[in-house]
Amino acid sequence: MKPTTAISRRLIIYLGITLPLLWILTAIISAVAVMHEINEAGDTQMSQLAQRLLHTPINLNSSQYSALPSIPKPQRGLIDAKESGYAIWYKGKLINADETGQSIPYQPNYQGFINQGYWWQSHAWRIFYLNSPQQQLKVAVSFSMHERLQTVLRAVWSQLAVSILALPLLLWLIAWSVRRGTQPLQTLAQTLYHREPHSITPLSNIVPTEILPIINALNDLFQRIEQSRARELRFTADAAHELRSPLAALKVQTEVLALTSLNDAQQQRVRSIEHSIDRTTRLVDQLLTLSRLDPLTELPHTEAVNWTDITNDAIESVSLLARERHCRILRQFNTDAAAVLPICGDHTLLTILIRNLLDNAICYSPEHSIINLTLNANSISITNPCNDIASENLKRLRERFFRPAGQESSGSGLGLSIVDGIAQLHWLQMELDIVKIRKYKNETINFQVKLQQKAL
Repeated sequence: MKPTTAISRRLIIYLGITLPLLWILTAIISAVAVMHEINEAGDTQMSQLAQRLLHTPINLNSSQYSALPSIPKPQRGLIDAKESGYAIWYKGKLINADETGQSIPYQPNYQGFINQGYWWQSHAWRIFYLNSPQQQLKVAVSFSMHERLQTVLRAVWSQLAVSILALPLLLWLIAWSVRRGTQPLQTLAQTLYHREPHSITPLSNIVPTEILPIINALNDLFQRIEQSRARELRFTADAAHELRSPLAALKVQTEVLALTSLNDAQQQRVRSIEHSIDRTTRLVDQLLTLSRLDPLTELPHTEAVNWTDITNDAIESVSLLARERHCRILRQFNTDAAAVLPICGDHTLLTILIRNLLDNAICYSPEHSIINLTLNANSISITNPCNDIASENLKRLRERFFRPAGQESSGSGLGLSIVDGIAQLHWLQMELDIVKIRKYKNETINFQVKLQQKAL
């Protein structure tokens, strides 16, 4: 199943999209609020200006009106003179106005605010009309709605610009915070990745509260797996022990039967029974070895390894099988005996390791074969003739009870599994390979097992 997007990445994406959208929404709300405040303030100023103009002394008998004095440009601030205007009428006749106010329409029967055009149009105006108590004098004050909009945009942009400039820093802080927050999950993943397969040590519960249920569930799972594994090992060991005595008795009875006067067909059946008993006895011994080997996560005691003694013991233990199949074991030292693969380990387990490799080599080689045991300064290899093995089967030879199809020799498929387990305990790496040697027009196929120290 394809993994989903990482939690940290999803959080960063969600926050990275949501935050700018939230800022845009905030800017819109701020713009509406600022527009409302500016409109209120502007309308108040317009009404106050209209009242002042209404009470300004004006020569009503003059045929020519004179404009009020203009405000010098440095004193106008951001407001242009053309963005506001005023007009004064007396009995419907315009008697005073500035340049902008001359275009204000006269509304004889209206008093109050009125909009001329829409706020997004550059020629839109907001006009305030005020009448005198005698209804003879009328004052109008106008202000550009477009200018009000520009004022709002400038106010909002001044706030938003700071936020936009701070956005990259804020996104970086969000990413850092998310990664910092998910660090306990990454630490847990690394702990599980480097955990030994047979380790039953509980995980530390000194973690954030959100991760504690995961830790508790994993610790409970480890405990249940260990209990199940212990039951299986006890069953295997008990069954193997219980089978050894009946098998030994069967072996003795079969040997006694073989000494009686039997015809050739009966002798063949007896030999077949002996062969089956030997195979079953070997399987029981290997199961007992596995039951002792599986619980080990490290060696209980170690000592400097003497490969000469180990190989002597292993060769002696398989000498009978080698004679039965007319095979020879050639041991070759390519370095000083004391310098061969210097490690510390368990003599008994390493003897089992070499014995199983030699046992496999003898069983799966043709009769009258030569088994080469080569000891080097940094490796030990065992090579024997064999039939060609497919690459996919070669990779599976370490699996328990796996035997490639078409094998004529009897076996349980546990030998290399035991070897691999012992090698792991000694920090040795087992390499399996098919070596093809061409000599003249003939080609021989050899199976090679090589042991060497793991790279740190």
